[in-house]
Amino acid sequence: MKINIQMEIIFAVGIILFTLSILIYGAILKRLLGLVGRKGIWIFPVIGGILLLFGAGIHFYRILFYSDALSHADPADLFPLIVGMLQHSTYEAGAIFLAGLLAL
Repeated sequence: MKINIQMEIIFAVGIILFTLSILIYGAILKRLLGLVGRKGIWIFPVIGGILLLFGAGIHFYRILFYSDALSHADPADLFPLIVGMLQHSTYEAGAIFLAGLLAL
């Protein structure tokens, strides 16, 4: 399995910029809610940003660990590696989905 390094770097920069924008959105929302005397919901975008970083961390772990292991695996070892890669993909997708829901 070959990794496209340029696309992974673009993905990493995009995730970092998007996470920063969500965290800034949470900080602005906190200040605005303080002006109107409400509080509490500003934490959801912050948690969403943290979950987005967690999902990106799972993605990079999956890419770095499983791509190297799959390229050097014996045919008997392929099935457990593919199953592990798909499990990590499920966790990654779940974390990014929850981040999107919380950032709304």
